[in-house]
Amino acid sequence: MVTRRNFLEYGALAAGGSLMAQERREAAAGVVAPPTAMIEERPRTTPVVQTCDVCVLGGSCTGVFAAVRAAQMGATVALVEKQNAFGGVATSGLVNVWHKLHDNPGKTQVIGGLTREMIERLRLIDAVVDKGRVGFLLNTEELKIELDRLVVENKITPYLHTFYTSAQMEEGMVKAVFIENKNGRQAIRAAVFVDATGDGDLAKDAGLPFQIRQGLQPPTTCADISGLPPDFFTLINRHREEFGLAPDHGWGEKIPGSPGVTMCAFTHVFGTVASDAAQLTAAEIEGRRQIRAYMDIARKYGGKDNKPCLLDLSSCIGIRETRSFQANYALTEADVLTCRRFPDAIANGTYPVDVHDPKTGAFKFKAPKGDFYQIPLSAMVSDKARNIVLSGRMIATDRGAFGAVRVMVNLNQVGEAAGVTAALAAAARKPVAEIGAEAVRKRLSGLGAIVI
Repeated sequence: MVTRRNFLEYGALAAGGSLMAQERREAAAGVVAPPTAMIEERPRTTPVVQTCDVCVLGGSCTGVFAAVRAAQMGATVALVEKQNAFGGVATSGLVNVWHKLHDNPGKTQVIGGLTREMIERLRLIDAVVDKGRVGFLLNTEELKIELDRLVVENKITPYLHTFYTSAQMEEGMVKAVFIENKNGRQAIRAAVFVDATGDGDLAKDAGLPFQIRQGLQPPTTCADISGLPPDFFTLINRHREEFGLAPDHGWGEKIPGSPGVTMCAFTHVFGTVASDAAQLTAAEIEGRRQIRAYMDIARKYGGKDNKPCLLDLSSCIGIRETRSFQANYALTEADVLTCRRFPDAIANGTYPVDVHDPKTGAFKFKAPKGDFYQIPLSAMVSDKARNIVLSGRMIATDRGAFGAVRVMVNLNQVGEAAGVTAALAAAARKPVAEIGAEAVRKRLSGLGAIVI
C-alpha cells in the first residue's frame, strides 16, 4: 500500500519530471545543456569484432526481420540488441497483440511474410490465439525462442546485452559503429546499416534531421497479472486518487495457455521524452509504481475472494513515440485515411489512426475510409543518409500517420523491406536512396511478403 511517505517520494519524482519540461523543449530544438564537468579520455584503439555487409541496430521484431531478409538475400549480417532477448516491445515489453492480416472488408490477406511465418510457428506449439478481425494474441515468451531460432537458422551473428554507443563517419557515410558489452568496447564495420533502434540513435549521430514533437504519446509499463477482479477498471477509476494515479485510460488482453492471466497496459507515464536518459529512468520507476498502485487497489477493494498476483513485469517500458526523422517522403494522416496507393509501397496496413492523448491517455481513433493503406519505401530512405535505412517507429510520418503505422504488424513489414534494401545497396555499393523500389518489391514478393 502507498504510505504518505512514499507517496510524497513518488510525487517528488513526478515533480522532477515536470521540471524537465524546459529541457524537453530545448532537446526538441537541438539545444544541449553544457556539462558541469568534463573528463578528457585518452585516445584508444578499438578492435573490430566483425566486418559484414549489413549491420542491424536494434533487435525488436522489426530489427530481426530486417536481419533475416538481408541474410536471405545473401548478405553477411550482424544484429545488435541491448536487451537479453529479441522481440522488443512484444517480448521485453510484454505487448502480446499482433493485429489482423486481412483488409478491412476481411476478404483479402494483405500482410504475410515473416509475420505470418511467426504466427504459424507459434500455432504449432499452441502459443497463439486467432481473434479474427481483432488479430492474434501471442505467448511472447515462446516468441522469444522462435526469434532466437530464426536468427540462428539464417546464420546471422547476434550480439545480445550489447549497446550501440556511437558511429565513425567518413565523407558522409557510416564506416563503423562502436558497441559496448561484456567484452568491452568494440567496432562493427558494414557497407550498410539498418537503424531499428526505435529512437533513431544511429541516424541522430549521423546528422539526419529529426524532430521531437510536442505532446508525445506517453509510454506504458505492462505487467502480467492473475486473479484480477472482473470490475477492475471501475475500481481503478473509483480509487485512483487514493493511490496517486492520474485520470487515465488503458487496455488488457488474455495470454494464450495461461487461464486467468491478463496482460495489463492500464496506465501511462505522462510528460516523458523517452529518448532522454534521465526521463527514461524516471519513467521506468514511475511505471512500476503505477503497477504497484493498481495491485494495491485490487488487494484492498477487490473483495475477500480476490487474490491478485503480479506474475511478470516488462523488462523495459513500452515506448510509443520519440524522434521522428526526415526522409525522402513523409507519410501523412490523409494518406492513411484515404488508403492511398504508392508505386514504391513495401507494406500494407489496416490499423486505424490511434493517438494516445498526452494528458489523459485517451485513445483518439480515426478509421481508414477504405480497404487498406500502404507505407512507401521513400519514408525509410533519405538522400542525406547514404548508407542508413530507417526502420521501425522512427520512419518519416506526420503524427496521425504515425498513430496508425506504429503497431507491430506494420513495422514488421517495414523491417523486412529495410533488410532487402540494405542487402541490395551493399551488393551494388550504391546509396540506399538509389535502390529502385521495384527491385525491393520484387525481392520481397519472392521471399513471401505480400506486395500490392
